[in-house]
Amino acid sequence: MTLHDLIVVGAGPAGAHLAHEAAKLNLKVLLLERLARDRVGDKVCGEGIALHHLKNAGIPFPTGDELGTLINGIDIYPPSMENFVTVSQRIPGELCDGWTIDRLCFGQRLLKRAEDAGARVIAHAHVIKPLLEKGAVVGVEYKDTTQDKLVKATAKVTVDASGMSATLRRRIKHPSIENKIALHDQAVCYREVLELKQPPDTPDRCTIIMDDRYSPGGYIWIFPRGGTIANVGLGTQGGKGHRPKALYKKFIASKPMFKGAKVITGGGGAAPIRRPLWSYVADGIVFIGDSGCHVNPIHGGGIGSAIEAAHVVAPILKDAIEAGDVSTTGLWPFNVEYNRHHYGQKIASLDLMRRLLQEVGNKEFEFVINNRIITTEDLLRANAGEGIQLSATDKAGRFIRGLRKLGLLRRIQKVSKAMREMLKLYKNFPNSPGEFESWKNKVVLIYQSLGYEP
Repeated sequence: MTLHDLIVVGAGPAGAHLAHEAAKLNLKVLLLERLARDRVGDKVCGEGIALHHLKNAGIPFPTGDELGTLINGIDIYPPSMENFVTVSQRIPGELCDGWTIDRLCFGQRLLKRAEDAGARVIAHAHVIKPLLEKGAVVGVEYKDTTQDKLVKATAKVTVDASGMSATLRRRIKHPSIENKIALHDQAVCYREVLELKQPPDTPDRCTIIMDDRYSPGGYIWIFPRGGTIANVGLGTQGGKGHRPKALYKKFIASKPMFKGAKVITGGGGAAPIRRPLWSYVADGIVFIGDSGCHVNPIHGGGIGSAIEAAHVVAPILKDAIEAGDVSTTGLWPFNVEYNRHHYGQKIASLDLMRRLLQEVGNKEFEFVINNRIITTEDLLRANAGEGIQLSATDKAGRFIRGLRKLGLLRRIQKVSKAMREMLKLYKNFPNSPGEFESWKNKVVLIYQSLGYEP
């Protein structure tokens, strides 16, 4: 049995970056990863990341084999693809909005940074369960699959960064912990990296297509990776019996641009798309990344928000360990900081927009795009968690254009108001566990006012 300041389970973006940040703060870090070292980063995803996430976390920008291509916006299309709305979040003085990356190369770089900072990495470590003392997590038991033996490791704090599997979170009974994520709050996807016959028409922009014939409850993506390479996939809402791979193949066959494309790699996966966990912490344990539901509920992207969670929590862990209080109360500042000042408030608000989009069918989405009911400015505000403001200067014109869908307009307006209320609530996240229940009741009331389950 060994003692560490910190055990991090999972060497994905959240776990690897936390190991790096914590080691830099002179904490003794053990990073456990079930995969082989050379497979860390090999995960099915869209491989896009916004510049501001890496900038905020202090991670050098991708170069060389890791870099796919520079991205300068996202074009969002209705099913007909006759019109689109572009979303761009350029930071003044920067050359692009973000990048597509080679996920494996990116993962390998984050792993190396963690080791270089002093974290101890053990690969082929299949974590089985948490170690508990008086209800608090004090470490983990894992199987060393290279030697087929069980090992126990203890630490002052344990971090579950194990991804969608939530290896530890789902095995702990604690009033602060949500063990399960409902199937309808998950995105199930299939994607392939393709070599096309011709480069994409917009090689510096990502394409999103909202079309429930192929991606019910989700969307289709076409992300350029440079030259003729593209990351193409789709996500669907979980728990509905959809078959993402079959839907993907049907979509690919419907588009001439994919004729004769060569499949480089393919695979499926899942991600949580929902509100934040009620708490990212409990006695002796913290949840980050997909395990912490640090994922954008609209597009299912989680690399950037996971990295930011790791960046935020590292100094909080150091303070709690040095103070000798790693209880729920001692770790609570992570809930406060991430929800009030970082991505948590955005996740909470966007979950309401996600629910709205899952209600809207092809005809309705076609209508709002083609009739300019929703504009680029609206989507920028919505992406910030502020909802769609129908009170813009051209409100009268939009209202007239939208008369044929008055019910939809009113629904958009109601959800947008609720998004702003949710954002305000999360900006006032309670300072302590004792204040939490009354705050939580207000969140639940917002969901119920829209007819949604929280």
